[in-house]
Amino acid sequence: MSRTWFGVAVLVSIFTAFGASAGIAGDLFPTKPIKIVMPLPAGTAPDVQTRVIGEQLTRLWGQQVLVENRPGAGGFLAAQSVVAAPRDGYTLLAGISSIFTILPAQKDWLTIDVNRDLIQAGMIVGATPLYIAVPPKIGVASFPEFARLAKSKPLEIIVGTLGVGTLPHFAALVLAKTGNIPINVVPYNQGGTLAAVADIMGGRVHAAIDAAASLRGSVLSGDLRLVGVMSPERDPFFPEVPTVAATVPGFSAVGFVSLAAPAGTPAEVVHRLNEGLGQALETPSVKQRFAEFSTPIAIMTPAQTKAFVENEQKLWWPLVRENEPK
Repeated sequence: MSRTWFGVAVLVSIFTAFGASAGIAGDLFPTKPIKIVMPLPAGTAPDVQTRVIGEQLTRLWGQQVLVENRPGAGGFLAAQSVVAAPRDGYTLLAGISSIFTILPAQKDWLTIDVNRDLIQAGMIVGATPLYIAVPPKIGVASFPEFARLAKSKPLEIIVGTLGVGTLPHFAALVLAKTGNIPINVVPYNQGGTLAAVADIMGGRVHAAIDAAASLRGSVLSGDLRLVGVMSPERDPFFPEVPTVAATVPGFSAVGFVSLAAPAGTPAEVVHRLNEGLGQALETPSVKQRFAEFSTPIAIMTPAQTKAFVENEQKLWWPLVRENEPK
């Protein structure tokens, strides 16, 4: 054999062995505990939903899948920590919508590029509309009535949301501007929606904006009433609740939670993550828990998740830039 052909043969053997080892690594993954970094406080609906998935993946893979809460800066702190982690699939991000739809539009201070530095592995929680909820004692039963109340008392009606930079926070700001509804938006950086609801019960706040999963307990107890859903169509989980768009044409605010890994994570590992996530979402126990949260099941490939996120970015980036607090 000539030296040239010998060299080619060696290179072919090396690349073949490398490809085989990568495939084997994907098949064996995971071989140690996995950490999912959650950008919201413990006890919030996305946190609980992610833990439900983590528990199922633990049973499926025989390795612990743990959730670590790292709230702050609209999800930036959590995203930054995952971007800096090893690219091996063992440190993942619960990608709440604001990380991809709000943060990238604030490029004057953001030090990471979420589209470049993170790769989508699938969807934990699919398209979930936000709601506006009020206590019965303020005397409104629909969103048009709430809007009229706010207009009759400019900036006196206080609306609580998740912390600064989250989707509920910006949804409230955009609603106030595009709907000409003079509400006083108060983001809760500590405690999130749970703290906002507590203040509603104490009479200090008049409404809250978040997904139904975060408001459901108070709604079922009668402490809160859903008066508007922020999706183009009515939500099958609460079909009696009218859309905000019926009053403010075109208004929509839909959240999600993706599963993301640092860019450069091997494709075989991303496939394994997506495969496990899909299996977890298909289990009857997870379906039951998500139904209890009024949360739809959405099984997506990495490519479908990426396309969904990019579509939401096209919608929200201009709105964020127009409505970002100065």
